[in-house]
This record gives sequence, C-alpha cells and structure tokens, in this order.
Amino acid sequence: MSLSTLMQNIDDWCGTPTPGHPPRPLWLRDILTAVVLAELSANLSGTDEGRSLYAAAARLYEAAAEQVALNPQPLPPLEEQLS
Repeated sequence: MSLSTLMQNIDDWCGTPTPGHPPRPLWLRDILTAVVLAELSANLSGTDEGRSLYAAAARLYEAAAEQVALNPQPLPPLEEQLS
C-alpha cells in the first residue's frame, strides 16, 4: 500500500464531521504521517535512507506534538527501535 493510498484511507475513515461533532484536528494528518514514516523506516533499518526517513518522521511528529501536548515527548531514538 502506498503512503498516498494510506492517507486517503485515513481521510475516508475520519470522514466529514456531521453537525454536532467536533471538526477533525488540523494536526491529525501530521501525527499519522509521522507514525507511518517511522514504521516505514524500520523496513530500511541500518541504511542511510532509513535514518533519514526516521529523522524526517521525528521532525514532523515533534512539530505536530507541539500543537497538541502540553509536554510533548519525542519519538525514541532510532537505535532503540531497531534493537
């Protein structure tokens, strides 16, 4: 499954809010994308591409987490995830 297909499925799953439901948070797509990128980086473990992809995921996650959490926690370092 491609990332664009996954993001479309997430959009379809979230759906358009009906009256009385809160709107979808603006940061939701960034958080979910960061999680997917971090998972994809695990398939490239030990490579420069994997580290680069994980670093991009961490930056995206941290930017979105600052909008959400009072005390955002960073993603664990890549080396801990691979072991």
